[in-house]
Amino acid sequence: MKKIFVILGILFVGVMSSQAQTVAPDARLDAVYSEEYLQDLSANNPEKLEYMNWYLDNSYSIVDAGLEKCQQMPYLKHFDPINKIIGDIVEDIDEVSFNIYKFHFERQYDKKTYYRIGDSGKALVLDSYKSLAKKFNIYADEN
Repeated sequence: MKKIFVILGILFVGVMSSQAQTVAPDARLDAVYSEEYLQDLSANNPEKLEYMNWYLDNSYSIVDAGLEKCQQMPYLKHFDPINKIIGDIVEDIDEVSFNIYKFHFERQYDKKTYYRIGDSGKALVLDSYKSLAKKFNIYADEN
């Protein structure tokens, strides 16, 4: 009888912890992924969805680098995530509604990468994969 209670207790804790991990997708992900895909992640892989939400605001910075420094950087380009098409040069961005998933870039493993935003003097600074992993692990440990 004790074994049954132990097994039921373990199942209950497992169900409760999986329900507690439900993550809602950030609205900006709707522009990039289907509703079905996001619902599947929310139900079956909430850790990945949590990372994707976090990535939207924590994987880059936008800085005023000046026109002279920006001339040495490649231009940031638009990216159509649904059709996988690289688009035109980004002339300017709205930092409030910025969606990192809608731009084409290459990120380095262990060093920052810089892209110029048109001729605005602004630059998109991408953290390295290594730095992102460290920052996300700190975030996940705190939450």
